[in-house]
Amino acid sequence: MEYARVSIDDLVGRQVMVHMHAQAFTDLNIQGFQAPRFRAVVLGMDNLGLWIEHPEYKIMPVYDDEGEYIPPGERKEIVHRAAILLLWATIKTIVFFPDMEAVVPTEDVPVIGFSQVREREREIEEERANESAASAKKPGKRAKRTGKSRKK
Repeated sequence: MEYARVSIDDLVGRQVMVHMHAQAFTDLNIQGFQAPRFRAVVLGMDNLGLWIEHPEYKIMPVYDDEGEYIPPGERKEIVHRAAILLLWATIKTIVFFPDMEAVVPTEDVPVIGFSQVREREREIEEERANESAASAKKPGKRAKRTGKSRKK
């Protein structure tokens, strides 16, 4: 069986599983990151590292749009989509599944962000896993193969 070549450019726009070095994860202490191994969408990469999406990064502005100070009792939390740079030195490994739209882990690997917003994503992942399991059980159907056979 032949496999298609995969390059780092294939990761952009796709969900991957990132496993950071434990010490780097502890030192960074980024909100929404619950463990050194997590799933995230890759926004890009450069010579510094991997840019990933944080879909709901929370900030608490101290100044309003006009530059006026907001007293602590009047501040309101704002949620933004953020791009986070993980330096290459902080990443232990990246797991990418080229044949899958999103990572469907066999164990609990959190998605960065907060669970309320990501609930629909989990439902979609479960539906896909159930569909794959159901199609594998149907008699007479063979799994679709990609690539060319080496047998002559």
